[in-house]
Amino acid sequence: MTALRAPEDQTTGREGLQCEIDRCHAEIAEAQRLLRAGHPDVQGLCLALSDWSAELRILEREERDLPLEGTNS
Repeated sequence: MTALRAPEDQTTGREGLQCEIDRCHAEIAEAQRLLRAGHPDVQGLCLALSDWSAELRILEREERDLPLEGTNS
C-alpha cells in the first residue's frame, strides 16, 4: 500500500482535496488488484477497501460542500 505523505507535502483547498480523493482511488484500486491476484490477506484487504471507500465518501462530500471559486459563500 502507499506510504503516508509528510504534512509539508499536503496542499489545502480544492487542490488538496482532489489529491486526497485521487489517493483514495489509488488505494482502492491497489486493494482490488491484490484481491484479484489471490493475496492471502483477504480480511485485511476487505477492511482496507471498506476504510478507503468510507474516506472517499467523506472527501467527496467535503468537495461537494466547498464553495465555488469566485463566490462569496
